Amino acid sequence: MERRPRHSLHELLQQDRYTPEEVAELLEIGLDVVRHAAFSGELRAQIAEHDIISIRREDVLAWVEASGGPDAARPR
Repeated sequence: MERRPRHSLHELLQQDRYTPEEVAELLEIGLDVVRHAAFSGELRAQIAEHDIISIRREDVLAWVEASGGPDAARPR
C-alpha cells in the first residue's frame, strides 16, 4: 500500500474529506479513537467492509462538538 506524504496543518484544514490518520493528526488523538468512533457510528464515515474510506469535515466537526471538543476525546 502506498503511503501518502504528510500534509501541513494548513493543507489539512483546507480539505473536505479526511482519512482516519488525518483526523487523528488534526485533533492530536490516537488513531484507535477515530477508528472506534467511526465503526461504532459515533463519527459518521464512509466505510467499505472493514476499511474507513473517508470522513467528511462536517462530520469531524459535529463529532468534536458532540464530544465536548478535541480535549474530551484525548485519553488522559
